[in-house]
Amino acid sequence: MILPETENRILKYLTNEASADDLDFLSDWILVSENESRFEAYVKIYFETMLAMNEPDTDKIKKKLLEEIKRDKRKTSGARFQNMLKYAAVAVLFLTIGYLYQIDFFGKKKNEALVPGEAQITITMDNGTVESLDPNRKRKVKDAKGNVVGNQDKGKLIYTGNPNSKELVYNTLHVPYGKRFDLVLSDGTRVFLNSGTTMRYPVTFHKDRDRTVFLEGEAYFEVTKDDGHPFVVNADEMNVKVLGTKFNVSHYLEDSSINTVLVEGAVELHNKGSLSGEAVPLEPGFKAEMNKGDTEISIEKVNTRVYTAWIQGKLIFRNSSFRQIRQTLERKYNIKIHNGNKNLDEQLFDATFDIESIDQILQSFSKSYAITYKIIDNEVIIE
Repeated sequence: MILPETENRILKYLTNEASADDLDFLSDWILVSENESRFEAYVKIYFETMLAMNEPDTDKIKKKLLEEIKRDKRKTSGARFQNMLKYAAVAVLFLTIGYLYQIDFFGKKKNEALVPGEAQITITMDNGTVESLDPNRKRKVKDAKGNVVGNQDKGKLIYTGNPNSKELVYNTLHVPYGKRFDLVLSDGTRVFLNSGTTMRYPVTFHKDRDRTVFLEGEAYFEVTKDDGHPFVVNADEMNVKVLGTKFNVSHYLEDSSINTVLVEGAVELHNKGSLSGEAVPLEPGFKAEMNKGDTEISIEKVNTRVYTAWIQGKLIFRNSSFRQIRQTLERKYNIKIHNGNKNLDEQLFDATFDIESIDQILQSFSKSYAITYKIIDNEVIIE
């Protein structure tokens, strides 16, 4: 059950009466998975009531919600919700809920729809050969000499390595915008690669060397522990050194900084691509950030789920600039967003998206914040 205070905040949010304090509270509260499902139920009830009326009546909405809140949600999450408004699986916090009945989610004529671009996941072999990876098929991965060094199991590439190899041989995996891919290295380390990411890594790790990979983009690592062979992620100006842990590294070329978020274990951070000198330790639940071109590494406590939700296909933004949001949307949906409103780029938003289409997300911003945009040749133009 939900505490009365929380229920009251949800009611105020759904009726557009929430204060900044209410929104701050709900932004954190909804990050808990069971709370997210409870909020989903409230949203569905809200729209069930609203769609039955020509003009939404907040008094009726409040009455309906109050009736439902008094019940145990575990007893009322049955069949009548199953076919309702599946796009409302996750609430968009700090974007007023009122936009949903104003925009075209209920069968009205739509503006031109965006068609996300399609690009191939590719792997560059040690001899320079570039091959496409179809995430719907299975295949064996061979080195330049024809030796099997791994297997592709649809959306996952699993390396077994070549224990007889005496030279350090690299492969490079490129995941384009609009795609994600999983990779298991020869030591068992698992890597989740986000959209727009390229990673270069050894086909087989050697016993006389550290386990070093090179990252451009974003990846989540679950590193197999090996006390004698540290695992190093080289992200241009920052090196992340670990023995065995779970962490996220983000290093896109268009971003102004490089950040590492530690979920479990411990890592050491080194700047300027060097593993010598003084290391900056990072503890679980903290984020390390370094501005490009700088040597200082700042540390802050964060909710790690905000930075790792992309693994489940979700996008969570907290105090994020519109520039950051649109760049993330470009990568996830493989589209181009041109922004002519420079002041908008600096505005900060809190939002959570799950199964919404790019059209639904853009319409939410348009109706909630009077953002004017049009679609030309499958590109978004913000005026």
